[in-house]
Amino acid sequence: MVDHKEILRPKYSLDDIPSLAGKVALVTGANTPDGVGYHIAHQLALKGAKVYIGARNLQKATKAIRTMLAESPQLKPESLVPFAVDMGNFKQVQFAARKVVAEEPRLDILVNNAAVLARPLDKDGNGISVSFGINHLGPFLLTRELLPLLNKTQAEHPGVRIVNVASTAHYDVPTGAKFGSLEDFNITYGSEDEPFANYLRYGYAKLASILHTKELQCRFDQQGIDILALSVHPGGVATNGAADYLGGRDNDTFRSNLSPFEGAITPLFAAAHPEPAQQRHKYAGSFIMPFGGLKEPTEDANNADLAKQLWTTSEKVFSR
Repeated sequence: MVDHKEILRPKYSLDDIPSLAGKVALVTGANTPDGVGYHIAHQLALKGAKVYIGARNLQKATKAIRTMLAESPQLKPESLVPFAVDMGNFKQVQFAARKVVAEEPRLDILVNNAAVLARPLDKDGNGISVSFGINHLGPFLLTRELLPLLNKTQAEHPGVRIVNVASTAHYDVPTGAKFGSLEDFNITYGSEDEPFANYLRYGYAKLASILHTKELQCRFDQQGIDILALSVHPGGVATNGAADYLGGRDNDTFRSNLSPFEGAITPLFAAAHPEPAQQRHKYAGSFIMPFGGLKEPTEDANNADLAKQLWTTSEKVFSR
């Protein structure tokens, strides 16, 4: 049995992340200590950032904030702000994002972490796969709506970063993925509820996360905007979602996984460590593995035309 914890060793310490005092971050899917997003948000706050705590509803967000304050009494309550939004509810995403843009003078770090793991092909009210909506379209829309504030912040306080939490599951997606239509977004991979087909659809959505990152970076570079867009694989993490997918916590695979805190280490590297900015040519648009190393994604994930196709079709969803 492969023990991830024995093989993977952080190449950096959280102590290497400088003070984030004065900076503002937003982390989606940050509602529970059993998940990666909670620990990303908590550590950013401990470094001095004001952090929007993303969760599906206000109750979950405020509960997470209470837990963080109990764990870290040195945190100021005003530094933790609830960001209640269901990433599969696009009207809600748009409203919440525009509220941040209207009320917040800056946004330095955006971490699109909220996700759902492999699940049957159920569709939302727009006729789109719920999994694809939450894992790609919601983050795509949130990022789009926050771009004016992110761009403004970069102009006034350089160093803005956008981090999309992706997955090595994209390596298992058959070559030749398409993103040209809503029908493509609802790909079945042969079954609407067979476990491996569900897993491939999850990988397909995470392939979209990487392509979104690369197209974001391409557009920033073309416009001369020095924002860094990065995608990361947090590692195999022992989350509640992983337990559900693996059939419980009492199996070797689950027990060998990283803890949620350990799973936050790589997204934190992407979000706040000095190295990606110092070596921008190396990291811009890249796919980062635990714990800070780079890895080439698949041929499809490096396909610039496919990234543009995904962007165009994603935009069409919100113009209907």
